[in-house]
Amino acid sequence: MRFEDWDCGRIPAGEVSLFYRRAGSGHPLVLVHGCPMHSLMWHHIAPALAKDFDVIAYDQRGMGMSTITASAYDGTTRGNDLKALLDHLGIKRAHVVGFDLGAQTVASFARDNREMVERLSFIEYALPGFGYEQHMNPNPEWTIDSNWHLGLFTIPTVAEFLFSGRERQMLSWWFHHIAYSGNSYMSPEHFEAYAQTLSKPGGLRACIEHYATVWKDSKDNAVFHEKPLEMPTLALGGEASLASFTQAAWKDVASNLTSAIIPKAGHWISDENPAFTAGALRDFFKAARS
Repeated sequence: MRFEDWDCGRIPAGEVSLFYRRAGSGHPLVLVHGCPMHSLMWHHIAPALAKDFDVIAYDQRGMGMSTITASAYDGTTRGNDLKALLDHLGIKRAHVVGFDLGAQTVASFARDNREMVERLSFIEYALPGFGYEQHMNPNPEWTIDSNWHLGLFTIPTVAEFLFSGRERQMLSWWFHHIAYSGNSYMSPEHFEAYAQTLSKPGGLRACIEHYATVWKDSKDNAVFHEKPLEMPTLALGGEASLASFTQAAWKDVASNLTSAIIPKAGHWISDENPAFTAGALRDFFKAARS
């Protein structure tokens, strides 16, 4: 079944409602996207995992078909959204995957609800307080393809002013940025779906606000220095992106850590090498049965 044809629903989570898709059977497995994407990013990976798991992919607040709010986009709030989703679905324990900013959501959720997490995977991210800041600090080697947007997005009003009305141009750069082989990996239909979400009222600002919470997230993440996550954790990084930095990014956050590099992929792993990514996730989560 195509991901777009999965059963879908909407649940309340405080001031927002969250849109989700669900299919498959077995142990629950939740997929959490990053920005500027939404749950559509899992369109290859989710169906592959649904052969072995009860897969839920949802749109985080401010993105996709979930509610846009004026504020409250920090990782702790987003982690509470994830708990509200699982509580509403009656799920007591699950595997959880977080990509990009979704990794912060998952880390916050696991930090505050350790008993609800069987196994974790973090993809293409370093937490604030554990390496994120070094990627946003300018240096003499920076070019147009560097991570200058991470610093810019900490000032949402300026970033919104610069990119409002230019969402498609920004996305075109963004999807070319730290990609393995340019923009050809993404279909025009999916590019348009992301562009439409980012262009709707409040959509651009909501995406930027996810990045602007870096300083609060860094403070909230400090607990991992004293109490790292104990559950089995898989960290993945794209060959042309985080790659070997992945192990260093997560070794102080998760005490039971395995890491791997996704070949022939940059940052956008779900479109660049979904087969390898799905296989790595499936093998890691199936290992829990033994």
